[in-house]
Amino acid sequence: MTSFAQKLFNAGAHCVQKPTLGLVAHQPTLSRIFDVTAALTTRPLRGCAQHFTALPDFRMRRMIPDPDAKNLLLYFHGGGFTIGSSFTHRWLAARLASGCDAQAWLPDYRLAPAHPYPAAPEDCLAAYRHALDTYPAERIVIAGDSAGGTLVLNTVARAHAAGLPLPAAIGLLSPLADLSPGIPTRADRRGTDMLLPSKWVDRALAAYLGPHDPADPAISPLLGDLSMMPYCALHVAEEEWLYNDAERLAEALPDMDFQVWENVPHVWQLAAGWTAEADESLQFMANDFRVHLP
Repeated sequence: MTSFAQKLFNAGAHCVQKPTLGLVAHQPTLSRIFDVTAALTTRPLRGCAQHFTALPDFRMRRMIPDPDAKNLLLYFHGGGFTIGSSFTHRWLAARLASGCDAQAWLPDYRLAPAHPYPAAPEDCLAAYRHALDTYPAERIVIAGDSAGGTLVLNTVARAHAAGLPLPAAIGLLSPLADLSPGIPTRADRRGTDMLLPSKWVDRALAAYLGPHDPADPAISPLLGDLSMMPYCALHVAEEEWLYNDAERLAEALPDMDFQVWENVPHVWQLAAGWTAEADESLQFMANDFRVHLP
């Protein structure tokens, strides 16, 4: 049974956030709205410290639930490559990290339209290289939601191609894995998706891709080789537009746990600390990570 708190968040997603995404075409304005929404609706984790590290093209927010934590969660926020930030996703990442004895590092990778592809995957690989300077790969897990899930898969593939050691595990929350337009099975869920309007998705992907071909496996990881991927914890909502991406990933990934959740919106884990559904999803994922960490 869906919790009362989750029903409230579902109503907010459907009645407020989805129309806003569809109506506001200016992505920087949407990003500011997302920041305000996060400030009002995400729940802080008591006792968690925050610090920042500056890298050449971006900064990294470090969420530290426990200063003695032995592991690292590298978290890539979602937002269609055009909105979102380490600020909007900081408490989600902190809770996931707390569950697997980790700090959480969230890079504020460059966003489109000011910085289209390949800026975001370049920054995420730079963040992973920076993580490897501090932690051994076997103590690193990488996770991300929506477009951040794309960047998780991009980063592991790029790290493998560069001969870097790969993380112990990855986590994907409602991931976007194929940026191709017009996928028929997605159309079936456009009416049931509580959060994502097709107009915003189309605008965001156009801003991110520019002249690049979404059929390029470097852009759409589902269209490339995923055999090198480490263990993956994969969570998706049954009614959401990106369900098909997760279902196809579950068939393509070599080792994973695929969980489908009912009556929750895209990236419902942002309600962590408020709803049982968000907390349970993050705890399941953290437990999976613990099994694959030393």
